[in-house]
Amino acid sequence: MTAWRELIDIRSGLVGGSLLAGVVWLINASHGPAPATTAAAKQFAYTFCMGGLVMRLCTRLALRPGDDRAVLLAAIGLPSLLTIAATLLLHSLRGTPEPLLSTLPATLVAPPSFAVWAWKTHTDGRSPWEDGPDRHSGPGR
Repeated sequence: MTAWRELIDIRSGLVGGSLLAGVVWLINASHGPAPATTAAAKQFAYTFCMGGLVMRLCTRLALRPGDDRAVLLAAIGLPSLLTIAATLLLHSLRGTPEPLLSTLPATLVAPPSFAVWAWKTHTDGRSPWEDGPDRHSGPGR
């Protein structure tokens, strides 16, 4: 389990997957429950796996040393671009009636979510899900 936790942020995958699957289901509901459920299931599976992976990437980028602006720009920009491109690709495959509209929630949610996550992670020196002291506490700080 530890190896998975280093690769994928499981909690973020579950939370994000559930939220975005619900939104995608609602977007596609007018096409019937089966197509809406297909689109929502794809969104959940994608967000759990890829979203959890990209959140871990965001965390690792935010924890890198360097100029604060450059670190945060990388920690927000790269995960956002990966998320939007992969979501569009996922929904462009067969089974999603409204691929562009189904990509819209990720497009709107990803950059500000990564911005908050990256800023909090960079400031605290750890992921917001992690317990324990931050990098600003301890001896001599």
